[in-house]
Amino acid sequence: MSHTRKPPLVTGISPNEGIAWTKVTIRGENLGTGTADLIGLTICGHNCILTAEWMSASKIVCRVGQAKNEKGDIIVTTRSGGKGTSTVSFKLLKPEKIGILDQSAVWVEEMNYYDMRTDRNKGMPPLSLRPANPLGIEIDKGRFPPKELEALFPGMSADFTSENFSAAWYLIENHSTTSFDQLKMAVMNLKKQANKKNEGSLAYVKGGLSTFFEAQDALAAIHQKLEADGTEKVEGSMTQKLENVLNRASHTADTLFQEVLGRKDKADSTRNALNVLQRFKFLFNLPLNIERNIQKGDYDVVINDYEKAKSLFGKTEVQVFKK
Repeated sequence: MSHTRKPPLVTGISPNEGIAWTKVTIRGENLGTGTADLIGLTICGHNCILTAEWMSASKIVCRVGQAKNEKGDIIVTTRSGGKGTSTVSFKLLKPEKIGILDQSAVWVEEMNYYDMRTDRNKGMPPLSLRPANPLGIEIDKGRFPPKELEALFPGMSADFTSENFSAAWYLIENHSTTSFDQLKMAVMNLKKQANKKNEGSLAYVKGGLSTFFEAQDALAAIHQKLEADGTEKVEGSMTQKLENVLNRASHTADTLFQEVLGRKDKADSTRNALNVLQRFKFLFNLPLNIERNIQKGDYDVVINDYEKAKSLFGKTEVQVFKK
């Protein structure tokens, strides 16, 4: 006899606002029995199932996409409970426009991760990151000197990302005081994570079929339009318009960068002039100093400054120095 679960209920989301592709944590009740049970997730009307990672029946992590609405509900759909409801909402913020010379910063999560493009065949969720502690239990380092371990395991490594990874070396270095029961729990945890990731790949593909089909239809429509323009060869065709747009964009970019480079050249010229003024400060200030010293009656200083300038720049070929 099959037992129907209650529909999902979202009771919290953190953060509750942000720009597109913000990583959020969704909390609630009856959010599925596993990765394969999660078949739908929308935030503000946008399908986020491709970036969703099922953590537990009360927690899901995902990234907010380019939502259609500025503020909306978080709807979770599971195979066991159906379409759910939400008591909270998420507000999509518009990103600030950054100018070409404005400084900007991108938040990088402080966690060791690796490039997903190298592990496409492993069926891992898009948000999966390789943790610094794969066993999930407390690490106790420093019991054994690294040189002794290197001599004990020649040619091997304790780095679990290395091809020459040695599990014995890793356990001795990081878990020499860990009990056997804790290690058995860690093994069970690793098996659960592996099963979840293997089962999840198919669910992500199924959940994103609608997005794939929309992209396929759009590409097919563009292809048909381009073929029609190529046979008609009439003025104002799609290819001609595209060429005009690209030409205008190229002209705008050239104009913009010419202005930026011109400002840079001007700044460099000003900086060089200031350096020259600073380097030959004595010579450029000589007329004013002579006039002031004459008014003070310091004629000895006037003669000394004149003799000094004449000895330094008397045979110069620079026109401004001659003057």
